[in-house]
Amino acid sequence: MFQDGQIVKWKFIQAASGEYGFLEIEWEEENLFVFWGNKNKALDQDEVEAQVSVFKWKKEAKITDIIKRADRTWVWEFIQKEWDGYGFVQLFNPAMKYDVFVPNKFLNWAKNGDIIAIKIMDWEWRNPMWKIVEVLWEKENPETTINGFILESWFKLNFPKWVLTEVDKLKNDVEKEKKYRKDKTNLFTFTIDGEDSKDLDDALSVKKKENGEYILYVHIADVAHYLQPGGKVQEEAFKRATSVYLPHKVLPMLPVRLSNDLCSLNPNTEKLTLTCEMLIDSEWKVKKHTVYESFINSNYRLTYKEVQQMYEKEIKVWDKLMFGWKITEELLESVNVAYELKNKVWKIKVENGLLWFDFPETKIVVDDNLQVVKFTKYPIYDSNQLIEEFMVLANESVSRKFTKYPFLYRIHERPKVEDVEKLAKILKVFWVFFDFTDYDTKEFAELIEKVKLHKDREILEKLILRTLQKAVYSDVNIGHFWLGLKFYSHFTSPIRRYPDYQIHRIIKLKLSWKLSWNLIEVYKNKLEATAKKCTEQEIKAQKLEWKVRDYFMVQYYRDKIWEEFTGTVSGMLWFGVFVALENTAEWFVELISKEDKENTDWVPDIDIMQFVNKKTKQRISIWEKITVRLKSVDEKRLRLEFELVK
Repeated sequence: MFQDGQIVKWKFIQAASGEYGFLEIEWEEENLFVFWGNKNKALDQDEVEAQVSVFKWKKEAKITDIIKRADRTWVWEFIQKEWDGYGFVQLFNPAMKYDVFVPNKFLNWAKNGDIIAIKIMDWEWRNPMWKIVEVLWEKENPETTINGFILESWFKLNFPKWVLTEVDKLKNDVEKEKKYRKDKTNLFTFTIDGEDSKDLDDALSVKKKENGEYILYVHIADVAHYLQPGGKVQEEAFKRATSVYLPHKVLPMLPVRLSNDLCSLNPNTEKLTLTCEMLIDSEWKVKKHTVYESFINSNYRLTYKEVQQMYEKEIKVWDKLMFGWKITEELLESVNVAYELKNKVWKIKVENGLLWFDFPETKIVVDDNLQVVKFTKYPIYDSNQLIEEFMVLANESVSRKFTKYPFLYRIHERPKVEDVEKLAKILKVFWVFFDFTDYDTKEFAELIEKVKLHKDREILEKLILRTLQKAVYSDVNIGHFWLGLKFYSHFTSPIRRYPDYQIHRIIKLKLSWKLSWNLIEVYKNKLEATAKKCTEQEIKAQKLEWKVRDYFMVQYYRDKIWEEFTGTVSGMLWFGVFVALENTAEWFVELISKEDKENTDWVPDIDIMQFVNKKTKQRISIWEKITVRLKSVDEKRLRLEFELVK
C-alpha cells in the first residue's frame, strides 16, 4: 500500500480525454492519479519519479523528476510558418497535450501539408522543441496513416542502412559448418505453415519404431549462427524483439535476407538448424530428449490445409500441391505417423487436464489499395494443432534440459484467488456450480469440460479465460499454469521472437563448451532486463495489431451509418456492453453516459452480467442476441458508436 510522502518510480500515462494522467505502478492494482498541474512537463510513457500524496482520502502522485524521456515518435500533419522561422505540427493523437513547434533547421525537407514523424529534441520554457525524423508524404492515404500508427507504436518502417550493410556481408556458409554438426539431411523432413508465410522457422521429422515408440525431431532455424552478439543486426533485433503481423504486411524482427533466405528452412536447400530430438515412449511422454547443432534439407513445404486434406484422404498420391511438389507414398506415411503421434499425445493431455479454447480470430482481407474486402474468420485446421503440440513438446524439453543455467522462460502465473471467486459467482448465474479447492490447471480443465455442452459455452469459456493471468517472459522459472508445465521456454521461433534467439545463444555456448563462469554471470545480470524488454515489445506489437484492425474496421463501416446489425453481447462494463457482430467485428455500445451517470434508465449488475431498464424492465444479458444501429464513426479515435435499437 502507498504511504503519504512515499517516492515511487514508474511510467506516466497521459489520459486521452483530459489534461490529467496516471502513474502506472507495476506491482499495484490501481494507478495513481496525476492532476494536470502536477505533471511537471511529463509526456505519455515517460519514466518519472513522483511523490505520493493523500487528497480528500484519495491517493495521488505529484511528478518531481523526469528520469527518462520516452524515445517515441509522434505523427501527424505539418503546418509551415516560414515568415516566423518555424513550423508547427497539428497533432491528432489525444495523448499529446502540448503545442508542437519545429525550428526551421530541423524541418528535414518537410513542406506544408505533409504527414511527418517527429521526436522531441529539447524542452524550452513552456513547450518541447521537436525534430522531423521522417516525412510520410500523402495525407489521407491508408498506407500513410498505418505507417503513422507503426511509428507511434515504437516500431520502425525500415531497417537502418548500417544494419542492412552488415547483413549484406553475411555468407551462406553451410559447407564450412558441416563438419561441426550432425548431418540430418537423410531424414524425411517437411515444414507446415500458412499459405503466405515466407519465414519458415521450424521443420519436422517423425519416425515410428517397431516397439511402438516414436522419435520426433523438431528442427529450428539457427538464427544465432548469423546474429553475432554485439553486432548491428543483433542490436536492432533486440530493439524490435518481435515481428508484427498486420493484415497487409509484416514488420519483421530481422531483415528479409535473414528471415526469408539465409535462416528460413526453405525446401531443397541445406540449412543450419538446432534440432530437439525426442524419444516418446508407449505412455506418450517424452522419455529422452537431446539438443544439438545440425543441418537439414527439407523435402516439402506444406500448408496447414494440404496436411489436413492428406490426413482426411481428400487428396492422394501424385496429386499436385500448392508449391509444385506431388504427393508421394513416403509423404503420406510420414503425415499419418505425425497425426498418430499427435492424437496420442493429445489424448494423454486431455486425461491429465488440458486448458483448450477455440475462439475465432478475425482475418481482414484488403486489396492492393488497402480497401477492406471482407472480415472473416481465420481457417483453423487440425494440422494447426499438430504443429502446436510438437512445438510445445520441444519447448518443454529444451526448457527442462537447460534449467540449471541462466535461461529465459515463458511463464504463466496462477490466477488470483479473488478473481476465481468472482468467476464462481458469475458461473452460478448460468446455473454452472463449481467448487474450486486447489485452483490448479487440472481443476480449470474440469471446469472447461463441464461447460462444453452448455448453451452459452463460448461466453463461459471467455469468462474463464479472462480470469487467468497473462503469459510473460522471465529469467525466473515459476512454471506455466495454462499448459500445466513446470518448465516452458520459447525455443521454436527465433526468426520472429528475440527470446527464442536469446536461449539459442545460450544453448550454443553450452553445446560448444564455451559457457564459462564469466558468461554465466553476464547472463544472470542481463536476462531480467531482456525478459522485461521482450514482454514490453510483445504488448506493444499486440496493441499495434489491434489499432490497425480498428482502423480497417472504421474504414469498412464509415459509409454504413444508421444501418442496423444483429450481434451478440460478448462482454460488459458498468456503462455499456460489447457486441460481437456476425463477421467477428466487436464494438462497444454505451448505455450509461460517463458524463451524466445519474440521468439513465439502465441499471448494471456486472456480478451477474446483466443490465435492467428501470422503466421498461428490459433486460440485456451476456451472450444475448441484440440489434444495434451504427450511430457515428470517429476516424481520429478509431471508434464506432452504436446505439441499442429499441
